[in-house]
Amino acid sequence: MNILLDTQIFLWALTEPKRLGKKAKSLLKSKKNQLYLSAASSWEIAIKAGLSKLALPEPPDKYISSRMASLKIAPLDVKHYHTFIVYQLPLHHRDPFDRILIASAISENFHLMSADRQFRRYDVDLIWGLD
Repeated sequence: MNILLDTQIFLWALTEPKRLGKKAKSLLKSKKNQLYLSAASSWEIAIKAGLSKLALPEPPDKYISSRMASLKIAPLDVKHYHTFIVYQLPLHHRDPFDRILIASAISENFHLMSADRQFRRYDVDLIWGLD
């Protein structure tokens, strides 16, 4: 199964894994699944770190790439066709990072793991990250 991680899920998997549900933990550990992190999540993390809204132990480029490697997470680039899906999405969620994650998951036919309740309002294959 191909699973795109929401930014929050990625960060919780690294720093607060106890917040994740049993199913989410199991899917994250399973070698049957390919995990992905969008460039949009890296961008969001870099912005928040730059604004001092997110404390990281090292610069975002080193932090994100080393953690992706340790968890065997593949990168997912933001493509033009992902942005065209954003246009078609209803405005249930106004966060541009979350909207591009939803559009990317839909475009790539990936499951999206999140703990954001707003994601439930979209026609996306959602994996709930909490119990």
